[in-house]
Amino acid sequence: MDFMADMAELALASRLRRLSDTYWQGVTAIYRQSGLDFDVRWATIFVLIARQGPVAVMEIAERLGITHPAVIQVINELEKRGLIVSAKSEQDGRKRLLTLSETGQAMLPQLQPLWDAFIAVNQDMIARQQHNLLISLQEMEAQLAEKTFFDRIQEQLNRTAK
Repeated sequence: MDFMADMAELALASRLRRLSDTYWQGVTAIYRQSGLDFDVRWATIFVLIARQGPVAVMEIAERLGITHPAVIQVINELEKRGLIVSAKSEQDGRKRLLTLSETGQAMLPQLQPLWDAFIAVNQDMIARQQHNLLISLQEMEAQLAEKTFFDRIQEQLNRTAK
C-alpha cells in the first residue's frame, strides 16, 4: 500500500518529488554506465547553452523559470568541469555570456544518444497514460503562473475562516 498515494492532494508535491527522484536516479545510473561524468542537474542548462549559446546567466534563469542562484550554482559546476566557458558581453560588460567549451562540445555526441533514449522512453510511457502527464504539468504550471500556490492557500484560508 502506498500511503502517499492514499493522501492524494495532500501529498502532491511529495509525489512529484518522489517521481523526480526516481527519474534522476535512473538517469544518473545511465550516465555512470556510459562512463560519462555528467550530473543530471546540469542537463537543462547544458542543453540551453548548447542550443542557444552564447547566453547570459539571467536569460538562462528566465528561460528555464529557475532562480538566478540555482543557475549560478550549476554554471559554477559546469565551469569547474571544463564543460562551459564564459566571456564578458561586448555590449554589456556586466553580463557573462556562456558557451560550451571544446570539452563540452566533444561530450555532446556522447550525450545525445542517451537523451534520445530518454525522450523515446518518456514518449512511450506518456502514450500509455490515460492522461498526458506533460499536458497536466503544463496546465498546473500555467495556473501557478497566474496565481502562486501561496496566494491560493491564503485565499482558501480566508474563505474557511469566515
